Amino acid sequence: MRLVLRSLFMALGLAGSMMSTAASASVLDTVKLHGDIRCGVFPDDPGRSALNVEGNWEGFYVDFCRATAAALFGDPDRVQYLEVDATTRFTSLQKSEADVVMYSTTRTLGRELNYGVRFPAIYLFDGQGFLVRTSSGIDSVHDMSGKSICVTENTSTHQNLVDLLKARGVDAQIHFSNGDSFFRGNCDAYTADRMNLAVNRAHRAENPDEYRVLPLAFTREPIGPMVAEGDEAWARAISAVVNGLILADEKGITQDNVLTMAESNSNGEVQKLLGVSGDLAERLGLPQDWAINMIRSVGNYSEIYQRHFGPDTAVGIEQGLNKPWSRGGILYAPLFQ
Repeated sequence: MRLVLRSLFMALGLAGSMMSTAASASVLDTVKLHGDIRCGVFPDDPGRSALNVEGNWEGFYVDFCRATAAALFGDPDRVQYLEVDATTRFTSLQKSEADVVMYSTTRTLGRELNYGVRFPAIYLFDGQGFLVRTSSGIDSVHDMSGKSICVTENTSTHQNLVDLLKARGVDAQIHFSNGDSFFRGNCDAYTADRMNLAVNRAHRAENPDEYRVLPLAFTREPIGPMVAEGDEAWARAISAVVNGLILADEKGITQDNVLTMAESNSNGEVQKLLGVSGDLAERLGLPQDWAINMIRSVGNYSEIYQRHFGPDTAVGIEQGLNKPWSRGGILYAPLFQ
């Protein structure tokens, strides 16, 4: 039924008498009408975004799709997943094929200017590094002179690598290839965001112990969801979802205690987030219980992180910077007032 409604709405939008109205409608209004969100995700390894054995999408980025659906509809399953890659993550928004893209995309001013996208929030702070074989003897960038390095084409990662090698005076060969090519022995090192490297090591290496991520992080990589530019209402809604999960983490609101917190917590900001007081939800165009529903569905930020990336997973990466500022990290939500 939702697919029928979507098709009907699109057809009406193309009609001459409705064209100006459809063009000015916010994605938020359109999403509410057709009853689900179209969320762009990359078919990747477990941890980030991948199909499980039951054929369902799961992972860190998928949980932000689910959180958005839960916030809007009270149901985290009201998501249409659209597979995107390094190029179509941008064009899917330009062509209005996706409502939002949840991908490991680094926010840069150039991307916002060149591709007509906007990053409403940041949900992961990372840095670019290197994955090498433990037996390679490579401990630093300078050890890569005369070596080959795999990197994904059409990414900021490639340009960062070029800049690093030039700045350090390192003569290394660059191969446009992915982690699979590295594990096949086609290059001596593989560079990507360090979280990506840890995921690759955990899920693509035949023997993960034979590989290590070098401690060096030579870029800052603020990673966030993307929406098409020019739609403030939709951008604010996505920002509220991401930052609401971060604020819930800071305030100790969890998947298990969110209903109790809504009933008994007297903190003014908690009450505004959970819809107990104030008109924040109405001004955002969201249901009054939007934050309760998304936290009940996916947990707070740290619960999402630990479920997919934490020490008890195959990826095994400590949160580090990706903790709320109150616990030694740099995650910092705007005031919910």
